[in-house]
Amino acid sequence: MKWYKDRPDEGDLVVIDLAEVNENSAYAELEQYNGLRGLIHISEASRSWIQDMTKNFSEGEKTVAQVIETGDRLGLSLKRVNDKQKKDTMSEWKKEMKSEKFVEALSDKLDVEDIYEEVVFPLQKELGSSFRGFEISIAEEDRLKEIFDDEVVEAIQEVARENIDLKQEKFEGEIKLEFYDGEGLKRIKKALSEPGEGVEIKYLSAPKYSIEAWGRTQELAKKRMDSAVQGIREKAEELGGSFEFSKA
Repeated sequence: MKWYKDRPDEGDLVVIDLAEVNENSAYAELEQYNGLRGLIHISEASRSWIQDMTKNFSEGEKTVAQVIETGDRLGLSLKRVNDKQKKDTMSEWKKEMKSEKFVEALSDKLDVEDIYEEVVFPLQKELGSSFRGFEISIAEEDRLKEIFDDEVVEAIQEVARENIDLKQEKFEGEIKLEFYDGEGLKRIKKALSEPGEGVEIKYLSAPKYSIEAWGRTQELAKKRMDSAVQGIREKAEELGGSFEFSKA
């Protein structure tokens, strides 16, 4: 899968394929960057002391590294990547590889000169991956409409429906938000203005509001709900209001 930029930035996590391993270092090819190579010095290979890299790593091994130098020669580190970062980065890379067939299907539906320049690269730049664009295309349509016109959004949604299980999990709750001093309505709007991604708030009857959080998994939906409730609570208290939350 092509990537929207030619080289990674310092601090980026990248999927690598170990190409050459010797006693003191290893060369690795960066999967997202068309085989661009980086060097891993033995001092950046492991948190524990090792004497010979060939005894700990094998050519052809695929793993995740952090970019620590971006000059003429890329410097990479394995020891600065924790297990969660490794798991998440590898998962995102696999999803992006999977979306190659989505891009092919999208190209058949859209009359564009370069599907990568006009659709894939903007998705990667704005959302972190093109797969993410297909994944959220139904539940978070407005985010795509900030990037593309309706024709492109509809085509992305069509491909997503054909290829991804877009079933969404939902958490529901009720908010009670009150301000007793002046400008209460203004402060309510401010407190509820940024609930977060995948969260929707609707007015019920003063002072009650419904809140819904959506996600492809229950864990994601709950995380979004918890984050939104915490953020609104803090804003309400900061503005001198009274806040209560209850699950539906």
